[in-house]
Amino acid sequence: MKILLISLIPLLFTSCDESTAKSTPERAPENGAQFRKGEGLTLTDEMAKSIGLTIAEVREERITPILTLTLQATQAGREISGWLTTEQAAHLQPGMEMTLDSGGKAHVLRISPGDFEMVAEAEVPLEPGTPVKASFHFPLGPSTTAVPRSSLLTTAEGNFVYTKNGKFFVRTPVKIGITSTDLVEITDGLYPGDEIVTTPVQSLWLAELQVLRGGKPCTCGG
Repeated sequence: MKILLISLIPLLFTSCDESTAKSTPERAPENGAQFRKGEGLTLTDEMAKSIGLTIAEVREERITPILTLTLQATQAGREISGWLTTEQAAHLQPGMEMTLDSGGKAHVLRISPGDFEMVAEAEVPLEPGTPVKASFHFPLGPSTTAVPRSSLLTTAEGNFVYTKNGKFFVRTPVKIGITSTDLVEITDGLYPGDEIVTTPVQSLWLAELQVLRGGKPCTCGG
């Protein structure tokens, strides 16, 4: 049998097993993805292969934290400024160096104690009003529970990962801490040894939305 591979979103239509009789064996949905309320998503082997599903074990990792901010060039030529959160301000201080996405470096001049406005000076002049992304790189930290950044799903409801529980993939809320280029610290919601989906979490979320908000008439096992 030839299988036609098309785009991920159309592939991930969910289906509902309307039979609740225990004597009736559960059949795999023809379209490859199914959601059951209270249990999670299941995928056929063909579906998992076609979307490139990958699973990894949660481990403890040492993270080199990176803090990225969006600032703005002011009228003062080389001066850039922006506002920090309380948590961000706690990690920054005058004299610290940052890397600019436009190239070059900048140094923190001052941080206002009230509204946490940060003012920095770039190495080269910038066009006034230009948005500037700046990154602070901190020293390598101690081992902590961490997951790949690709496994993190961020929605209006918060941060989630898809954990593997038997044949089901369950969207699990997590609290995050520091981040690096490749890793995200998990401060609550996961433990080392848990199995999670690393890719493609957005495709699993779209499949879940087909049932949760797509106007489906059945409850899918609920």
